[in-house]
Amino acid sequence: MLLLLTVICMVFLLRTILIAMGLYKNPLLDSFSVYGPAERPYLVGLPLLVWNGLMLLVVGSWAASFPSFSFALSAVGVLMGFLALLGYNSYDSAIRWHLRWFPFPLWYHELTERTTRYERRRIAFMWLHLPFKMRLTYNSSDRAFFIWADFVIMGTVREEEYDPQHDTAVYYGGNIGSL
Repeated sequence: MLLLLTVICMVFLLRTILIAMGLYKNPLLDSFSVYGPAERPYLVGLPLLVWNGLMLLVVGSWAASFPSFSFALSAVGVLMGFLALLGYNSYDSAIRWHLRWFPFPLWYHELTERTTRYERRRIAFMWLHLPFKMRLTYNSSDRAFFIWADFVIMGTVREEEYDPQHDTAVYYGGNIGSL
């Protein structure tokens, strides 16, 4: 059982590290697909704290024959778990602290600068429909990902016209020249 917990912790810790490095885009793109008044970014530091804390608890269990070492590892693991719980409960203040230590990958910044929220949501939903091998390709190549994202944006372009009465862009659904 302890071996299974060790493997699970290592797999999810590796997954979180790949997300932090920008080589696994799923959770960050999934955060774009959420509807609501404001975007809530995926904070990679919180799962990193959780999986590091669990990994330290498991390693502390492996080192049970050395009581002082095992206690120290377990205490640090519990502290990391507590910090992660605190971060999940106070998400707004966690965002401020998180971005100081764990900046988002470069592709994330470039995507948020180049696209609107509507376009990012479309990209996130189209990402769900990609085959597994295609996702692996786009995870490993930012250039190929941005080419694909540009095609998604071009395929979902809406015709908009500025409406001064509502001070928003209004979608008419047809050719604007025929109004």
